[in-house]
Amino acid sequence: MSTLAEIEEAIGQLPPEQWAEIRRWMDAQMQQRRTFAVASSVDWSRSAAVRRERPVESRVTAEVMRKALATVRE
Repeated sequence: MSTLAEIEEAIGQLPPEQWAEIRRWMDAQMQQRRTFAVASSVDWSRSAAVRRERPVESRVTAEVMRKALATVRE
């Protein structure tokens, strides 16, 4: 396994068209990681905690939540 310094030195010796190949490869790798990060996030709209039925007396309105959050943020 090469060190970062060895990799940087080797890249520095490449002709520009090969730098472009490395750049395209790195961009593709970053795109895959971003796609994975988005795909691995939680979809709360499918959460049982969000979707479960609640008795009317235990429901909290959006206005109550807005006021509670505003109070906490102050």
